[in-house]
Amino acid sequence: MNALGRRPIYVDLDPCQGQISVPGTIGAVMVERPAEVNGSFSQAAPLVYHYGHTKMGINSTLYNTLISRMAEVIHQRMYGNPRINCSGLIINTCGPVKGKGYQNLTHITLTFEVDVILVLDQERLYNELVRDMPVFVKVVLLPKSRGVVEKSNKFKLEGRAARIREFFYGSPRNVLHPHTCVVRFSNIKVYRIIPPIPNVLMPLDMQKTDFETKLERVTPGPNMMYHVLAPSFSTTVGENIVKNSVIGFVCVTNVDTSQQMLTLLSPQPKPLPEKIYLMSDVQFNDNNA
Repeated sequence: MNALGRRPIYVDLDPCQGQISVPGTIGAVMVERPAEVNGSFSQAAPLVYHYGHTKMGINSTLYNTLISRMAEVIHQRMYGNPRINCSGLIINTCGPVKGKGYQNLTHITLTFEVDVILVLDQERLYNELVRDMPVFVKVVLLPKSRGVVEKSNKFKLEGRAARIREFFYGSPRNVLHPHTCVVRFSNIKVYRIIPPIPNVLMPLDMQKTDFETKLERVTPGPNMMYHVLAPSFSTTVGENIVKNSVIGFVCVTNVDTSQQMLTLLSPQPKPLPEKIYLMSDVQFNDNNA
């Protein structure tokens, strides 16, 4: 790619494993060199958005909102840089391809203005995409390699833990040394997306989607143990906070309710960013990693 002067953008829209950042996020990064077989792409200045779940279907409204926002930002960067614009995008999508999964796939295709779709060993999906996509979108059916098997849930869980551990501690070839930071409850503002509300409890004048991008304040306590927190670039709570990218990640390793203190595992030493922190459903127990 460097020999040709190309710098494509790799977009990871699968929050399950987190190829660019930690699980529970979607991200994009410029590819300046090929990835190593046992490694990943260069992580210089990735664009990362907090989703907070490992399954796309938990909150499709939020997921699609983030997809649209990411596409908007990437297109702005492409239009402002001819080299990136001519290099294009490579997009990794989620595994689910039925129902909401298919709706999200078509949303991704149209939002990112995709012109080639590679379908791996799923003829039904291939036929549906050929039927539904605009004529300028080329859909290609590829066979899977021999010996390929579906990932087990155990494998996925172990992979997520390994990915978060790599974020904080690095790899054998690039060892990192995270810091332990203690902060007072009063010095940190933590929010999360409002959990799904059962239809029977929904107000008559509101729809479920009205809550799926709304935030609620989280009171620090034992319920935060081992959760990953993402400091946002936002400094105030508003409608657009969920659409803003995040600075990085910390993990809650201890909650002292008597002293009103949180212990955080952080890539950088104190002082931590005085920002709003978004709490993910994703957890990481450093003692078990």
